Order: sequence, then structure tokens, then C-alpha cells
Amino acid sequence: MGKTTASWQIFDQLVEEGERPALVDLDLLGASWPVPDDDPHNERLKARNLGAMWQNFYASGVRCLIAAGVVETRENLDLLRDAVPGAVTALCRLRAGDHELAARISGRGRERGDGAAKLAHRARQLSAQMEAHDVADLVVDTDNHSIAEVARLVRSGADWPGRIL
Repeated sequence: MGKTTASWQIFDQLVEEGERPALVDLDLLGASWPVPDDDPHNERLKARNLGAMWQNFYASGVRCLIAAGVVETRENLDLLRDAVPGAVTALCRLRAGDHELAARISGRGRERGDGAAKLAHRARQLSAQMEAHDVADLVVDTDNHSIAEVARLVRSGADWPGRIL
């Protein structure tokens, strides 16, 4: 849905404005195998890694954390909030229509054939799940917006200046 691209845009804007940001990809913080049976998306590991990274970022002068990733449940959000106490100002969900989701996945070029179709199907499922059980503080529609516009909408909707997760 443009999470990583929007996050980089926000990061670049903040650097240009003289802020001291850090950017993390939550999916990469949990990219390990095998995963626990009771935590198939490695949410606990993501939160622990985020907490450790935030301590290091903060010690090096970073004062703004941007984290790109999927937060499906209130429990997962609580794990992240507990990992970085007081640092989560706003959770923003980016929303894209089904057609746009499929186009973005195929446009990335990482997935081919059946893999792209499966990922597009999963993206539609996840989008519907998040729509039904939203835990976000704000939602930004991304269809028909440039990445710069999406970044502006996220920043204006969040408690800014502050930290965005």
C-alpha cells in the first residue's frame, strides 16, 4: 500500500527540515525462521527488536521514529507501544483500492506469476480485515495521490511534530 515508499518520503522531508529521524521496516525486524507457532508473523520479535533499535537511535541523537509495517491487532499495537514507551504518537493506515493494490504489487517486480497473485489476494484480505478491525489513529487514502501528497496527508493527520509509527 505504499508504506515503505511513504515512510522514505517522510524521512527525507524530516531530514531536509533539520529533524533527526530514524526509519525502520517492521517486517524486516521480524524476518527470521522458524517462527513460533503462537506468533506466526513474529510480532513479539519485531517489538523487541524495535525497542532495542529505538534505544540505540535515541542514544545517537535520533528524536523521531518512523516505522513502516502492518499492525493487524490492538495486541500487536500494544507490543510496539510497550517496546517504545511514549514514542508512538500516531498509527496511520494507508488505504488503497483492490485494483491499486494489485497494480502496486505487480509494479514492484519482486513477485512473479502465482506469487504475485497470492500476494495480491493476501493484500486484499488484509485490507478488508484492517478495515473491519481498524486500530489506526488515522487513515489516508492513497489512490490517485502522489507519494509526496500521501506523505503530506500522513504528516498533517498525525500529531506533528512527533513520532509516527
